[in-house]
Amino acid sequence: MRRLLPRVLAVAAAAAGAMAPGPAAPGPQAPAAASPGPAAAAAPPAATVPPAAPATPSPGSPPAPAGGSSDPAAALAEARAAARRARLGPAPAAWSEAAAAAERALRLLSPAWAAAVDAGGDAGAAAARVGPEGAEALYWLARASWEGARARGFAAVLAVKPFAMPSMERVAALDERLDHAGPRRALGSWRAGLPAAVGGGAEAARAEFRRARELAPGWPWNAVEEAATLRVLLQDRKGFEALLAEVLSAPPGGGAPGGEVPPEEAEAARRAARDLLARADRLFR
Repeated sequence: MRRLLPRVLAVAAAAAGAMAPGPAAPGPQAPAAASPGPAAAAAPPAATVPPAAPATPSPGSPPAPAGGSSDPAAALAEARAAARRARLGPAPAAWSEAAAAAERALRLLSPAWAAAVDAGGDAGAAAARVGPEGAEALYWLARASWEGARARGFAAVLAVKPFAMPSMERVAALDERLDHAGPRRALGSWRAGLPAAVGGGAEAARAEFRRARELAPGWPWNAVEEAATLRVLLQDRKGFEALLAEVLSAPPGGGAPGGEVPPEEAEAARRAARDLLARADRLFR
């Protein structure tokens, strides 16, 4: 049995090498390629593809690989911590670390998913086998896999999409409030970077971001991600600037549902907002 992440990223890397990487998204002007926030506060270097882990015995209840935690809660904590490092960055290997930890957790929490993947089935279709208990693990695995591919270019994103997109859609159906509406935020960003013919487009992205802001109106990364992707795609500079002004003018602590915005998150979001505003003349023509 080979782990899923190395296989997915190997395909993405091969695709990126076979074709010249295209823009981050089609449209009048490509959305900011280094989308800050959960897609990284600054342009990340290409993620390191981790080596394939040793095989695990039974797909019925797959254990974590050697060196990894056999406690799903601990593995999820590792995934969250690595994703946070990637978000607050720069941390070149953080998305790969997040994905590896998330996959360990998912295998422990959703043996049916692991069995389907290990049998060579469609990894995107296998997401339907994940229940509520595996939603967060699937979220971090899909998110980190996409970000690792995005660092390689548009061809790599297209290669990882058949796994990541249906996986994130499954997470949104299970628990769209995770990570301050993270599933909706991710889908909004991703759909803004893809043509409508393959599940993207401005209207689909707009609906995802609208829902994210309904669920977590005070979380600054929802506004940053929308500005960096959808508003650039639409060439809506007024909307772009309004979203980023909202982030920069937010009071300390913000108003994220479930508690205040941690100071380091708020500062990283403000830093990303300032960076985007500094690049506005290049993003809008």
